[in-house]
Amino acid sequence: MTETPFQRMGRTWLGLGNLDAPVWFIGMEPGGDAADDEAWATVWADRFGGMPTVDLHASAGEREAPYLGLDNRTHNTWSPLIRLRLAYAGLPTDDANVLRYQRERFAKADGDEAILEVSAYAAKSLAHPSQRKEYLASRLDLLRDLIRDHQRSPEVVVCYGKTYAQYYASLCGGEFDDDGFRWSGSTLCILTLHPYQARGNPPPPQLWIDLGHELRRRVDARRA
Repeated sequence: MTETPFQRMGRTWLGLGNLDAPVWFIGMEPGGDAADDEAWATVWADRFGGMPTVDLHASAGEREAPYLGLDNRTHNTWSPLIRLRLAYAGLPTDDANVLRYQRERFAKADGDEAILEVSAYAAKSLAHPSQRKEYLASRLDLLRDLIRDHQRSPEVVVCYGKTYAQYYASLCGGEFDDDGFRWSGSTLCILTLHPYQARGNPPPPQLWIDLGHELRRRVDARRA
């Protein structure tokens, strides 16, 4: 039977940005409504040629526009990750620089990070049904192999959402230490909170800044 774009997307579409980038962020699944997945699968196959990652800005729709335009605003998930990314690079992490990076550079096809998903199928939350477990085993294998064997393995992989720790441990080759870190070959992995908290307050901006600095410290110490 011929594979549909929806099925192929579930197997092979990994997310946004650049797989050759030094920093990868990995979450469980794209946000949004699973009802839109069929339409996105067609766009992904036709406009983007079924590539494993696509440019955030080129693929953005009405839902993403408020976060990427000239008068953009902070995004519940992207902006904290950007703050970590800037801190890791030794760049200013204030709101103005976060917003500038978000609208100009974040998750570009030739950019400095990749935003990847364990599942390709969208869901608003864990409480909403989705096909998140479809192709799960093969996707975990694929992501694990990319971390270990990609022609330019990432310097760091940030796994966010501690509910999914078992999946992230599989990706990174084993359990994380008490502080949430683990080396996978030459790549430093970290397990941390999800930037967006549906219940309760989100982690403060300083947490992401501190994580970025600590990742840089550990990577530099390993190289010394």
